Amino acid sequence: MGERWWRQAALAAVTGATLMVTSFCLDAGPATAEAQSSSAQGPLPTLPTLPSPSLTVSLPPVEPPKVTLPPIKPPTVKPPPIPSATASTRPTAPPATVPPTSGKLPRVGVPAPPSADGPMVSPGSALALIAGDPGADLYPQPPVDAALTPQARQVAALSDVEHRIQYLENILARTRDDLTKVQRGPDPVLHLLMSLTAGGDADASPFAVADSADVVDTPTGRAVALSGAISSGQAELVRRRTEEARLRQEISRRVRTVPAVAAPARTVATVGEGRLGRPLSGRLTSKYGTRFDPYYHVWQLHAGVDLAAPIGTPILAAADGRVSRAGWYGGYGNYTCIDHGRADGQRLSTCYGHQSKLMVSPGQRIRAGQVIGLVGSTGASTGPHLHFEVRLGGRPVDPLPWI
Repeated sequence: MGERWWRQAALAAVTGATLMVTSFCLDAGPATAEAQSSSAQGPLPTLPTLPSPSLTVSLPPVEPPKVTLPPIKPPTVKPPPIPSATASTRPTAPPATVPPTSGKLPRVGVPAPPSADGPMVSPGSALALIAGDPGADLYPQPPVDAALTPQARQVAALSDVEHRIQYLENILARTRDDLTKVQRGPDPVLHLLMSLTAGGDADASPFAVADSADVVDTPTGRAVALSGAISSGQAELVRRRTEEARLRQEISRRVRTVPAVAAPARTVATVGEGRLGRPLSGRLTSKYGTRFDPYYHVWQLHAGVDLAAPIGTPILAAADGRVSRAGWYGGYGNYTCIDHGRADGQRLSTCYGHQSKLMVSPGQRIRAGQVIGLVGSTGASTGPHLHFEVRLGGRPVDPLPWI
């Protein structure tokens, strides 16, 4: 079969070549050549016509080679290092400002007063707070009740007067410092003018002279203005302290008519005709009232009394009641308050600050004389002691007439 195919293919190739040569010679030769050739050789024989074989070639399918590519690994990208949270990388929030009081504009950059349950104010922040608002409380104050009775209004008036005294004391302290700085400069007429303006107007505001537009901006003029402000501030301070003494006497006088509150702890030493038990027998080291705070070094209302005692001394409840607060409370440190019902027409409570350990929880019922905690020195404290408060309607009053 294969040999026959090759023979047919060779015969077809020879025949095709012969036909091509013959066709070329016939087309290229002139008519005379044809005549001569014909006469010499005679007529050409007629070649038989061979059929053209139809060739069908079947090739086997060629399969493409299988190429296995190695898996492509994604490039390893290392994330950029995360900077450590240091003081230089931490975002710093802008300081809050003191809200305006008494129509004064707030001072930019002065931190806001602490919230009721916020952290303790640092001594450095205290100076900025008092510079922005001399009457600001550096210790948190619990909510107060509405003053609806004559007794409650009297206690509220006492609270207002005491805060005004604190404001005046801080203003006077700052004004005296300013005057001292001015007096350091040499001025021959300074002392003469200061002596002539001593006394001042008792009814004037502490800022009345300092804000006068007629004062010349010279060392002498500033000294005169500051001296006048100090004189008028001292005059108001005398009036306010007199008013404070009168209100405290009236409030303390009524304490003697108040019946004993919820069985006070008679096993604890009491003073006079007190209506509350004494929380411990420590020595009295600081009384109630406005004072120069030993921790913050500014004037603040001392809302209770301090009783010195070693750390770990048991603190006793002054009367029966229910715990309304027990936990950390700003400058008071570990602080407990107990509600004892009503007395003198107002809600009566006692509070205990700077404890080293709290031994009660909010909502707990307490019996008079029960141990509620241990003496410590937490919060804004300079040594181990108990800070003890008596509050009417949430406002502090002098505890001594009550114990």
